Amino acid sequence: MKGAMLYVDAGKGHYVPAKAASDALLRCGHDCSVEDMFTVLASPFWQWFCKHEWRFLLKHPQLERSFHRLEDNRFNAFLMSMVAARIHVARDFCSWFERTKPDFILCTNFLGGVVITSIVQHKKLNVPVFVYVADVFNNPRAGFHRQIDRLFVPSPLGLQNLLAQGYREEQIKLCPFPLQTSIQMLVRTDKQSARKKLGLEVDRFTVLLNYGGEGIGSTELLEELARRNLPWQVVIVGNLAPQVKQRFLDLGAIHPFLSLHIPGFVSNIGDYMLACDVQAGKAGANALMESMALHRPFMISELLHAAQDTSTFLNGFGVGWVEKHPRRQADILCTLANDTAMQDAMEMRFASLPLSFDSDAFAAMLVQEVFSLDA
Repeated sequence: MKGAMLYVDAGKGHYVPAKAASDALLRCGHDCSVEDMFTVLASPFWQWFCKHEWRFLLKHPQLERSFHRLEDNRFNAFLMSMVAARIHVARDFCSWFERTKPDFILCTNFLGGVVITSIVQHKKLNVPVFVYVADVFNNPRAGFHRQIDRLFVPSPLGLQNLLAQGYREEQIKLCPFPLQTSIQMLVRTDKQSARKKLGLEVDRFTVLLNYGGEGIGSTELLEELARRNLPWQVVIVGNLAPQVKQRFLDLGAIHPFLSLHIPGFVSNIGDYMLACDVQAGKAGANALMESMALHRPFMISELLHAAQDTSTFLNGFGVGWVEKHPRRQADILCTLANDTAMQDAMEMRFASLPLSFDSDAFAAMLVQEVFSLDA
C-alpha cells in the first residue's frame, strides 16, 4: 500500500506527525511519501505566506488569537472548497496524483481537509482523504468539509469537539498519538540515568525550557528563577537565534547559582524530556503530547487559538498548567520541586490518561481504514 502525507510548512506541528506516520508505514513494509501540500498544488505564494504568517503570529500570540478567531469559521471553509476545485491548483494536484497514485492521502493540516477533499470530490478521483487533527484537542472550523473520509484525533476531548462541529460519528476515529521515531524508539530510563547520559547534574531539580523549532519565546521565566536564587538546573533547547542564546549566556554569567545548560536544537529531545522534572515553554501539540507520553508535566506560557482546549484538558486531568505570568509560573514550579507527594500524585494521573501514544499502531489504523472503505 502507498500513502501520501501532505503537510503545511507552518511550524513543525504538521510536518512531525506526517513524518512519524510515514516512518511507521515504512517500518510495516508499505510505501509512503511526505510532501508539502503547497508544493503539490504548485502554489509558492501560499507556501511562503503560511510559513511567514505563522512565524509572525507566533511572535505576537495575542494578535494570533484575535486574527485566527475571526477567520476561523465555516464560511471561509466554504470559500476555500469552492475556489480550490476550480483554479490551477486542481489541475496541478491531478497531475501529481497521476504520477504518484497513492492509495490514500493523509493531510496533517486543517487546510488539507477542505482543499484536498474538494479537489478529489470535484474531479471524482478514486482515493480516500484522511485528516490528522494536529492540534489534538480541536480542528479549526475553517477546515470543515462534510466529505472528508476520516478524521483521526488523538484525544476524546478532540472527538467531542469534532462531533460538535457537525462531523458524523463514522467520520471520526480516536487514534494513538503518532510519536516521532526518536521518541517511539526511545529506551525509557529514570531521570538520574538520563541526566548522567547527557552530562547533567544528577541530583538537581531540572527544568527543560523548550523554544521549539522556531526558537521563539521569552526569557522572563528564567530571569524570575535567577532572581530567586534557586539551586536548580535549567536546560534550554530549541533553534535559538545567536542573539537569543547570548542573552541566556549573559544571564547565566550574572547568576552562577543557577546551573544553565544550552544545547540548542537537539535530535534527541526525548532524552532531555526524560532528564527533566518539568518542561516549560510555548507548547505545540507535539511537544506537549510527547511530554505526556514520557510522564513529564508541561508549563505552557502561551496558548494559540487552535490550542485553547489544551487548558481544559490539563485542568481536568492535572498533568500540567497554563500560566503566562512568570512569577506565578515560578511559584508553581517551586511548589512542585518541594512537594514529593504532588510529584507522586501527578505520576499516577499520567498513568491513567485517556490517551495512547504509538505511531506504529496509528499506521496500522490508517491501513485498516483504507481496507474498510474499499470493502
